[in-house]
Amino acid sequence: MKIVPDNFATVTPGLTVGRPAGWRIGLGAVLILALVWGGLIGGLSSAWGKTGKKSTEIVRVLGKGKKSDADPAAARETAITSGLNEAVIQVAQTIVPPELLISHFKALVALLDQRTESFVQRYKVLAEHNTEKEYQVLIEAVVLRDRIKEAVDEAGLMVENVPLPAILFLVSEQSIGESTPRFWWHADGEGQEIPAEKALAGALGARGYGVVDHSTPLPEGSDRMELSGVEVVRIGRYYKADLVIAGKATARLAKNTRVTDLKTYEGAMTVRAYRVDSGAQIAISHAQAVAVNTDDIAGGKSVFQLVANIVADDVAQQLSAHRRHPGASALSPIVVDVSGTNHLRSFVALRKALNTMAGVERMQIEALIPPRATLRVHFHGSAGKLARNLKKIRSTMLRLQVEPSGADHVNVILLP
Repeated sequence: MKIVPDNFATVTPGLTVGRPAGWRIGLGAVLILALVWGGLIGGLSSAWGKTGKKSTEIVRVLGKGKKSDADPAAARETAITSGLNEAVIQVAQTIVPPELLISHFKALVALLDQRTESFVQRYKVLAEHNTEKEYQVLIEAVVLRDRIKEAVDEAGLMVENVPLPAILFLVSEQSIGESTPRFWWHADGEGQEIPAEKALAGALGARGYGVVDHSTPLPEGSDRMELSGVEVVRIGRYYKADLVIAGKATARLAKNTRVTDLKTYEGAMTVRAYRVDSGAQIAISHAQAVAVNTDDIAGGKSVFQLVANIVADDVAQQLSAHRRHPGASALSPIVVDVSGTNHLRSFVALRKALNTMAGVERMQIEALIPPRATLRVHFHGSAGKLARNLKKIRSTMLRLQVEPSGADHVNVILLP
């Protein structure tokens, strides 16, 4: 189901990648404000969308957007986006108990931030005010309670006091200036520090997962950087882990970096998670990010931390879903390359179509540099089937050309 603004243009709720600073109020900030000032904000709430079942809820919220000299018109869109985010947060507070809101704060923010638009049925702007420094809007939004509850349940956020598994990390790393990757599980790898692995372990450890210590040398080390699933599980059993996360991380100097003190670094991380008891692959994730720094070593560590945080959020959601449905296997993502993202209404409609399409488990924005974007869609089916589903979309807000370009690739051109 799509967000339908009444008499106003659709905006991009929850979009953060590639957006200038100050573009939107992050859901983390909104959630903190909602928890602290719930009584004040709740005063703007209205009636239930349906009596009895309460499948939808109508809320009225205030959205604000800071003005920018570079793009003054964007302030109104930012205000609408922040208002829709806040509407979803208000409804989520009535679904998730307060103690679980606090204990699962990061996971809840990640979940709602990625899928805000799929939780809003429609909205309209009731009033707006243009001040010197910001744009303010009063929004009435119809929020889908059932969809929020379903997403929260699938993510395992309603489960309390469940011990989380202990994870062994097997992540190789190749940073700036290094000709070959580094990893710790070879014969001479004892005590070798892998910043990318350390960042990922720390990010998942902060979410409550146990981190298995591998300081004890592996008796039969492997010279293979890329391990098979069988090898990964074998090493996991030796260290008595419940799960093993294996993968690789890379960092490099961006090609368009100018010769200045401040440099731009690009980082990427790809991982897979395996159960040690069964050997089943239960999660897969990939992320890219950029960071700036004046020092290559610090820049590499900084970009590794960024991609590790993104991967940790994604993997944590997949592991939570697996605990609820242990028989399910991880889906290999389909990469959707999109051109024409400067047609904002079409890009919003495409994301909403993917988020609500049958067979789509979830969708991530991997990169967004207008007029192009890269999406990773976890889909129960082939790239060809996904392309056929996209071609069947009939919408006045979405005109596109779609072609599969490989076993796990789809190209989409958005038309004005």
